[in-house]
Amino acid sequence: MKCEIIAVGSELTCGKTINTNAAFLGAEFQKLGLESNFHTTVDDNTERIHEVLKQALNRAEIIITTGGLGPTHDDLTHEAIAGFFRTKLQKDKKVLKEIKRKFDLKQKKMPKINIKQAYKPKNAKWIPNKLGTANGIIWKINFQGKKIYILTFPGVPRELKNMWDETGKYFTEKISGKSCIYSKVLKFTGIGESALAEKLKGFFKLKDPVVAPYASIGEVKIVITAKDTSKQNAVQAANKIAKSILKKTKDFHFGTDNETLEGLAGKKLLLKKKTIALAESCTGGLLSKRLTDMPGSSKYLRFSIVSYSNESKIKLLNVKKETLKEYGAVSPQIAYEMARGVQRLGNSDIGFSITGIAGPNGGSKLKPVGLVYFGLALKNKVKIQKMFWGQDSTRDEIRFLSTQFALNWLRKNL
Repeated sequence: MKCEIIAVGSELTCGKTINTNAAFLGAEFQKLGLESNFHTTVDDNTERIHEVLKQALNRAEIIITTGGLGPTHDDLTHEAIAGFFRTKLQKDKKVLKEIKRKFDLKQKKMPKINIKQAYKPKNAKWIPNKLGTANGIIWKINFQGKKIYILTFPGVPRELKNMWDETGKYFTEKISGKSCIYSKVLKFTGIGESALAEKLKGFFKLKDPVVAPYASIGEVKIVITAKDTSKQNAVQAANKIAKSILKKTKDFHFGTDNETLEGLAGKKLLLKKKTIALAESCTGGLLSKRLTDMPGSSKYLRFSIVSYSNESKIKLLNVKKETLKEYGAVSPQIAYEMARGVQRLGNSDIGFSITGIAGPNGGSKLKPVGLVYFGLALKNKVKIQKMFWGQDSTRDEIRFLSTQFALNWLRKNL
């Protein structure tokens, strides 16, 4: 079955709010084997809602709307849908009582405008909202000889996800049949999208499973999607292709599905029972932030310092004035001394340093913007790496790319 999302809200069309609900629902459709080719966003306007609804009715059997279920005058979704099918809305006294109860629990009086949230089309069923007052509906109707299902959800992501998990998912699974779509995500770093695509060009011609690349800063994903009536068969088909892909690309592969570099590096530190101390300059604590995003990071992250100035490098990390004067702060020699200094200061197994030029100013011909040095102190040895991210990279990109490389290099060395 084909499914289509209509996101309603002027805050979406004017760019004030990012539509994360469509991404969530799109991923859920894949799990259920639903084909979803169109996601439409429309403002709070009845005529335009009718326009996109008419288009969706000609393309899909299941239409899911998000947003526009609030109590204010611009929340028009239920009114607009009912008006399109020339159906009147009816007040549900039980639902109105439940809405009033939710206000009573907060020791507040229900405003009169919330009464509109107790109205729905006559034959529609409610999708209860445990977390708010905006209930959705499930409405089965016939349109031009075709059976259509309309499901509505509020725009608040927390409420939508709860309503989907408790009601929407099971109803949609029931009516959509047993078709299963399974996707496996392979993650790569240290290689660009075009270079990876060149290695895998034969795979992109496959029809089933389908193989597609998706690039972001410092990472490329290869998504393998298989469809079958049996989930087991779909999983086996995707895994078979993944195995073939990794034979050609294993040097750049770091994880699968929801795995992250910070998570994998943290797991390696825990597995090896190693502690680490960090000295960051140009990344300003971003590497520390990414590592401490992981639960259990207190077991391996011993110490972290942002030594941005030369003074802090000298006073806290024991970097020599003579080294700074001769080679400058962005140099392999300083990366070496920072890594060794923070290892000693943190009394840790590993010392890790980053020093570079994130820009947009401060570069030169010899040391351009985008130049970064990394130091890794392991036992009595210190390894140094030099990376250049290019002068056309932004400050944020250089900082993120540096932490991406740092985490992957740390993971490999462990």
